[in-house]
Amino acid sequence: MLTLTLSLLLTFVASWFLVGRFRAYALTKGLLDNPNARSSHTLATPRGGGLVFMLLWPVAGISAILLGVWSLQQALVFLPGAALIGLIGYWDDHHDLPARWRALVHFLAAAGGVAVLGGTDTLDLGMTELHLGWVASVLAVLTIVWSVNLFNFMDGTDGIAGVEAFFVFSVGGLLLWQAGGAALAAPIWALAAAVAGFLVWNWPRATIFMGDVGSGFLGFLIAVFALAGEAWFGVPALLWVILYGVFWFDATITLLRRIAAGERWYAAHRSHAYQRLHHGGGWSHGRILWGVIALNTVLASLALWANAHREMLPWAVLTTFAVLAAAYAMVERIAPMYPARRSA
Repeated sequence: MLTLTLSLLLTFVASWFLVGRFRAYALTKGLLDNPNARSSHTLATPRGGGLVFMLLWPVAGISAILLGVWSLQQALVFLPGAALIGLIGYWDDHHDLPARWRALVHFLAAAGGVAVLGGTDTLDLGMTELHLGWVASVLAVLTIVWSVNLFNFMDGTDGIAGVEAFFVFSVGGLLLWQAGGAALAAPIWALAAAVAGFLVWNWPRATIFMGDVGSGFLGFLIAVFALAGEAWFGVPALLWVILYGVFWFDATITLLRRIAAGERWYAAHRSHAYQRLHHGGGWSHGRILWGVIALNTVLASLALWANAHREMLPWAVLTTFAVLAAAYAMVERIAPMYPARRSA
């Protein structure tokens, strides 16, 4: 445990230092995110800082292979797909890449990860398993692709993506550790430590953004870790659904509402709950971030309780829906998505 603690501390310090170096490089090269009508920031800010943890984390994966903790096949579940997602994201950060090419890479990475994992045919509900056959593998690929994109959608205010990733990876790693999955928990915690090093620079007021290179990379790994944890150590992926609730709920409900309203759902917008709190409700980046931390603390506690009482997992998921729906309704009262329709 001492060796693991020192390794995580070293990863945090390395990430903090390297993000600072990358920020200096981005400033000299003009790699800036300039504010526009849809932005939540007002000053040109360096972006692409996620490249640091995207390149730093594979060191943990390679170390796991060399130490015999992971087999090569297990490493192939994560590393190639994560690298593809990160690289296409970095390219998109600095060039206007057509959406169809991004989508193609996302699907290839997701399908590759699921294929190497061996596919999946069941969903663990805690009290029982739901057998879905080949449909489960298709749903797994779609889930990974959606996770990549929703994490990108939700990375729109200082610190929010870093805090979400830190919570999900920290508690997700603990769930795996409790199930005897130290082989997967340690690399997950290494990623959490790397994200924490980035957060030092990204905390409000942020002096660098992670960019698509970081957000897509994290979204991919959250989904694949959840699938691998269930396949290898019997930790239900639904526990990760609980942990990940703040992001998937806001992104999914907002998308469905925009589609129902006849909007161009794929166009950039400021309709997510956290964006409306900032632009319509007057909440600061810091206040929003602490609200997300409070929600994540509730969800983390709920996931840990459900892990200890697996038969209650479906009820824990339903409670998650209720908590998030209440939070979303609160935002709707403060800053409605369609204020004109509401007043009418």
